[in-house]
Amino acid sequence: MAIRSVARTASGNIAEELAQQGRRTAVVPRTGSGQDVGEQRIWSKDFILVMVITTFASTAITTQMGTLPLYVASLGGSTAVSGAIVGVLGISALIFRFPTGVLLDTYGRRALLIIGLAILLIDFSLLNVFRTLLMLFCLRLLQGIGNGIQTTSTSTLAADLIPPGRLQTGLGYFSLAQVVPSAIGPLIGLSVVEHFGYRMLFAVGVVLTAAALALSLLLTDRGVPGRNATATCERGERTRSGDSLTLLMRPSILLPSAVMFVVFCAAAGVTAFVAQFAVEVGIADVGVYFVVASASTVIVRLFISPLLIRFRQSAVVLVSLTMVCATFFLVANAANLGVLLIAAALYGAGQANLQPVMNTLVLDGIEPGQRGRVTAFFSASADVAYGGGALLWGIVAGWCGFRSMYVICGVCALFGFVFYGWLLIGRSHERSGGRSSERRSSGVQSAE
Repeated sequence: MAIRSVARTASGNIAEELAQQGRRTAVVPRTGSGQDVGEQRIWSKDFILVMVITTFASTAITTQMGTLPLYVASLGGSTAVSGAIVGVLGISALIFRFPTGVLLDTYGRRALLIIGLAILLIDFSLLNVFRTLLMLFCLRLLQGIGNGIQTTSTSTLAADLIPPGRLQTGLGYFSLAQVVPSAIGPLIGLSVVEHFGYRMLFAVGVVLTAAALALSLLLTDRGVPGRNATATCERGERTRSGDSLTLLMRPSILLPSAVMFVVFCAAAGVTAFVAQFAVEVGIADVGVYFVVASASTVIVRLFISPLLIRFRQSAVVLVSLTMVCATFFLVANAANLGVLLIAAALYGAGQANLQPVMNTLVLDGIEPGQRGRVTAFFSASADVAYGGGALLWGIVAGWCGFRSMYVICGVCALFGFVFYGWLLIGRSHERSGGRSSERRSSGVQSAE
């Protein structure tokens, strides 16, 4: 009788688990060979559209990252003022990120994306109308709101569109649409300013955001994947602030986000001030730095990252972190363009593997109705790091100079090892606890 009771309990648990998995997983068609089409196909029409939209919008934003401090200086602003104007974008994005995530999990992705892109289009149009430091600060604040909405929406859409079994690979491809603009955008911005001036720089932003907005209208409105009538009735319960806070405080979400926070915070010092640093030390053609970083990211992501799946994830992360951290110490000691380009190649290669792995870690085991909030939190780590980092490093550079600032950036990035090590220790304890529970369960069944 005891054995039959255990069997009935086990079969009931299995049935319940399968039912839960069925509720989380969309039904996908089968090919003749019995393989899931969803597991094979990443490059759907909507996924390609989301990548192009992200590329256009992100490039419009990043064209200002190397040029905005120069523009502020031309208006009579100091280095600290430059840091404040560059950094306020991340602060405003932080304020609106999480509300955006809740709205995405409640009302769907496409409408929020269109709103974010419309805000960006209005903002870039006004940059050529108002040309004072105060209005520039206010418009950067508005730009942060629009950027926070559109990046959270596109990242969540990408996670929805990628087959679950190929999440890390798909996110690796999608992150090219985020990483490449951060590398080529400053170069485009510097080139446009050098040849045509700041008015044309903002006009380029208008064209790019208008194109992104037009493409967003072609996306299929999918709502929130996995939501049925029952889930719709419960959505207020699921998105309560207490439940959301509990969700985001999971170590599997918090610690990978912290890794990217310290890395992006350090990177903000290079992205925002490398042009001024190069002028100060007499290095010409510094825009090539962004080309090399971009090329390194693309090459590693497309040709090397797929080969690294056979290696332990922890080894890939630790090597990638080492490459990223070395970048800042090389920049701090750079006396010529060659050293800067080596640093750019290292950062691009390290970043190519680090970001997709961390993104996959935070989305692992997350239900579709939670992706908006989780993506908002993870993306906020980048926005706040870039924005707050630019503000912080502007103050630090004014205090101790660019070379010392970049050493401090390197120390900041080293904390990525601390957070990832903390994550590994926690996972090791979870596995040990799981094995102990299995042994105790086996012992009980044997006794029965």
